Amino acid sequence: MTPEQGLSILLSDLTIDPAWRPSFESVPRHLFVPDTIWQLDRSAGGRLTPLRRSEEPDRWLRYVYSDEAVETQVDDGHPAEDGSGWEVTSSSSQPSVVAEMLRTLNLEPGMRVLEIGTGTGWNAALLADRVGAENVTTIEIDTQVAVRARAMLDRAGFEKVTTIVGDGSDGWVSGAPYDRLIATAGATTVPAVWLGQTITGGRFVVPMNNTFQPLGIVTFDVAGDGSSATGRIGGPATFMGLRSQRTPRVQGKLGSRPDVVEFTDLHPYRWAGNRAVATAIGIRLGDGIHMHYAPVTEETGVVWLRDPDSGSWATVDTRGGSPYDVEQAGLRRLMDEVGAAYRWWLDAGSPQLADWTVTVTAAGQTIGIGPPAA
Repeated sequence: MTPEQGLSILLSDLTIDPAWRPSFESVPRHLFVPDTIWQLDRSAGGRLTPLRRSEEPDRWLRYVYSDEAVETQVDDGHPAEDGSGWEVTSSSSQPSVVAEMLRTLNLEPGMRVLEIGTGTGWNAALLADRVGAENVTTIEIDTQVAVRARAMLDRAGFEKVTTIVGDGSDGWVSGAPYDRLIATAGATTVPAVWLGQTITGGRFVVPMNNTFQPLGIVTFDVAGDGSSATGRIGGPATFMGLRSQRTPRVQGKLGSRPDVVEFTDLHPYRWAGNRAVATAIGIRLGDGIHMHYAPVTEETGVVWLRDPDSGSWATVDTRGGSPYDVEQAGLRRLMDEVGAAYRWWLDAGSPQLADWTVTVTAAGQTIGIGPPAA
């Protein structure tokens, strides 16, 4: 497969706003992806193993032109001697998610935009192709990643893009205010400085994280007086967090015998398999409880709940049918908390994703049902 064929296949599979299609056609993804990328290897215990272009060029190219996130750095640039790693620390985002976030940004030629998280530089190049390279500022916290992205942007003809090595949580006040801001790193709490660096009536688009269930793509519109921004939840997305808000991957065994063995009639699909419900539970519980599903057959499996801070855990096993086996251990009864949050969701009228509002002010962030918080 050639890069041209790969790009053609990818574009035929994507839904792209007509205003953005020329940029996707003229800014090929493979120009920005490093020659070594990583893939999850379950046979190696869940390690991330390297895929090198020099060794498997066709496989590398097919992966780059799939509608998947491509892992471009592990363990903050310090993989093991064999090249493998445990933690993804930089990536090229999934193209369909990139296309949706750019569409939602409502960007017009000539607008000034700040990108939080340069990564490979591909997203910055797409922005530059649309609004002009001189109107794009992108900030990256990892020096190694930033230097490479700068070189790739130069090679692709986007020399006028401003690249900054710094903490995107702080934005970039020297270039503010911006018409638009887009984050390619997830935020559990949206930094208030992003509001202050976006023009009144402007917009910023942020993938919002929660360890139980990510909110997904949230689009914020800045009020006319600039005092607040109101955000609505859009499509699903999972991004690695800002370094200042990053949550390490939960690894290893549960670590203790269960304190409680009981049963429930509440099938996990009702609270884990429905995005609206899972999002509501995550908001209700706050950040910190990690949820993971381990399928056993096509229809059964085990849901794990963990709280690393307290060492508490719970499992719900559907293999035996209803009522489902529940095991819990630690200071917190995580399944009890999830069940209570699910009942709260029912009592609140079963709010859907569109019913939630995320409000950002200089004082911080609030998430609630209905109109934005005052």
